[in-house]
Amino acid sequence: MTAKTTKEVDSQLQKLRRPDGRNGGSSLRPLAVEISCLSRADGSAKFSSGSSQVLAAIYGPAAPRIPSRERMEEAIIGVVFKFGTKSAFVTDNTSNTHPGYGANERELERFIGDTLMHCIAVDQYPRTVIEVVIQVIKADGSLVSTALNAVILALMDAGIELKSLPITTTCLVPKNDNSYEVRFDPTSEEETIDGSSIVILVIDSVEEGIIASMTFGSFRLDSFLFCIEGASKVSKAIIAFIRIAIEQKTVREARTLWLT
Repeated sequence: MTAKTTKEVDSQLQKLRRPDGRNGGSSLRPLAVEISCLSRADGSAKFSSGSSQVLAAIYGPAAPRIPSRERMEEAIIGVVFKFGTKSAFVTDNTSNTHPGYGANERELERFIGDTLMHCIAVDQYPRTVIEVVIQVIKADGSLVSTALNAVILALMDAGIELKSLPITTTCLVPKNDNSYEVRFDPTSEEETIDGSSIVILVIDSVEEGIIASMTFGSFRLDSFLFCIEGASKVSKAIIAFIRIAIEQKTVREARTLWLT
């Protein structure tokens, strides 16, 4: 995609009107986070993107309960993903509107676990297990990206060393593969548009490369490349939000330490 074409697409995206009132296909919903929200976990975070809300908890690094799971040179990442009750879904839990895009919990656990293996400095924690528990509180679109961003914040809260800071973005590609109508951070209502496809991208915020991707549906290569370019831009806003959240947490803890 040429620079001129990119500018034209960006201009058209800004004109897109969305069901939740946002203007522009690249606009994000309001973000919110609560860090260290669980007292018994080594790290935790509740991350919200619009109405979608996910709670992530980290346990470990700790010695594995089953010796056969132990690796001499690196840690093992265990992931538990829980969709929760049907009441957590904004739309009906059917095959067309399922917040996991049809993927079951085990499939999402494998994708998230494989992604984290590339992000966590597992060689720094040999012969241990890092358990990641993800609980969906409310699902209103872009669930997988909300969950992965919650996990990264929980890992930072636990003090686990990361090789990179991955940011996850969900993109919706329309049936006609029109780049002018690609939507980032789609709601559950947008995700039910007939014939649309979903692209989930995990971007390395340091090197701006792709760590992992997960797709549902069919689309052209140029649409996929546009999603990558757009996700790189959108991820910068999420990084800025995470930086502010971590800084505020550090300041609060420092004040508490001095008061005690």
